[in-house]
Amino acid sequence: MVDLLLSTIEIAFDHRITLAIGLVVLLIYRYYISPYSVFKKRGIPGPTPIPIFGNSASMIFSPNSVPRLQMEWYKKYGKVYGMYFFREPFLMVGDLDMVKEILVKEFTKFHDRKDIFNFPKPYDRMLTMVTGQKWKDIRNILTPTFSASKMKQMMPFMNEALDTLLKKMDRVSMTGEIVDFHRWFQSLTMEVILSTAFGVQAETQTVENDPITEKAKKALAPNPISALMMLLPFRGYLAKYLPDPFNFREIGSVAEDIIRERTKASGQSKAHRKDLLQLMLDAKEESGGEKIDNEDIQAQSLVFLFGGYETTSTTLAFACYHLALDGQVQDQLRDEIDQMWPGDEDSPSYDVLHQMPYLDMVINETLRIHPPGFVLQRDCNEVCTIKGVHIPKGLPILIPVYSIHHDPDIWPQPETFDPERFSEAEKAKRHPYAFNPFGYGPRHCVGMRFALLEIKLTLVKVLKKFKLEKTDKMEAPLYVNTTSVLTCPPGKIVLRVSPRN
Repeated sequence: MVDLLLSTIEIAFDHRITLAIGLVVLLIYRYYISPYSVFKKRGIPGPTPIPIFGNSASMIFSPNSVPRLQMEWYKKYGKVYGMYFFREPFLMVGDLDMVKEILVKEFTKFHDRKDIFNFPKPYDRMLTMVTGQKWKDIRNILTPTFSASKMKQMMPFMNEALDTLLKKMDRVSMTGEIVDFHRWFQSLTMEVILSTAFGVQAETQTVENDPITEKAKKALAPNPISALMMLLPFRGYLAKYLPDPFNFREIGSVAEDIIRERTKASGQSKAHRKDLLQLMLDAKEESGGEKIDNEDIQAQSLVFLFGGYETTSTTLAFACYHLALDGQVQDQLRDEIDQMWPGDEDSPSYDVLHQMPYLDMVINETLRIHPPGFVLQRDCNEVCTIKGVHIPKGLPILIPVYSIHHDPDIWPQPETFDPERFSEAEKAKRHPYAFNPFGYGPRHCVGMRFALLEIKLTLVKVLKKFKLEKTDKMEAPLYVNTTSVLTCPPGKIVLRVSPRN
């Protein structure tokens, strides 16, 4: 009798173990494998996903190859295909008519971005990630900062930072010393954004290993931990208790200190600069904290520390790299500068900078080959069909900017640096959405005008005084590197400068 009872208990126990194992297998299947049927059901082609990792394994272990990997998929599967970032499906849309619909015509159905990384608070409120009415409120507050009149007011601060850069260049031009231009431009752009946006007189160009710049570089460095967090179930909840994979809190502490000091100064005096930070503080006071509060201000401060630092410095470094390689383009641009700005004033005016068509062409060709963001992302907020492609609500969209900018059907010999692609005659031949470095529509880059002004002013003042020369330590051709979201040089951009005759 006892043996029978023990046997019954053992059988029941075995059944429970079997049931538990089956339940675990079912949960693993539902969470990690079943999502990979999204595109197959809809007849959308794409690379075959691997269970758990989707199509992300190569991105994690070789992040520098992400744009080239997307190029391979773009060529193999066409301009509309599906891929999986771990278990998250993304519809890749490179069809330019569809791009126009998503970014502009049907913007109300694609007005948000998906927070796939679960940024820690308060950085989930950054303009680049915030959604709905909150995005509209913050965007409306920030937009006046970038009007033409505000840009003109910021030019003296840019010129002050550029004077420091030109003195450094003047010194090395006499010695023949080679320079890491990317590093120098990082220090320049950090100094400019701290001055123009926050009223902070930093000395990032003259202090070795400036702590603010180093923190920003650390936060933007490729980080496999941030990608591996995508594997975790309930990662939105767990992210509160895990280490910050983006190092946002460290660089965020810089923004906190700046806000604290400005708030204290504003309380003591009403005479203060109407910069980005002050506009946000005034909006907070006027709305009683309803439209924007301290956490919103801290999050936007981080956006502008990053946006005003890395993308601009990278574009400047890439532009100088190509000018050093192509002396004919450099000479043609310098001729235009001499014609439009004879040098009888310390700095070209805002209007003069916008009357240099070849300067625009050089910058645009740099942005084509090296777009700061290699993809644009939107989230489908409402079921819709575009050009026969059914897009369900909640499906994130990626626009492969790098792939489009390197499509040989649009840009013959796409790896060749050729500013003439952006002559008026050539632009008229192309689809207007073939060039997309800043996005289009209401959610385009709010700081675009600021970035272009800084790039133009820097190139004009540098080329007015110096010639850029390649060195044997400079990689050519220059293959793209990537951070989590941005393109950047694979290493140092080492150039030599010499004084003009």
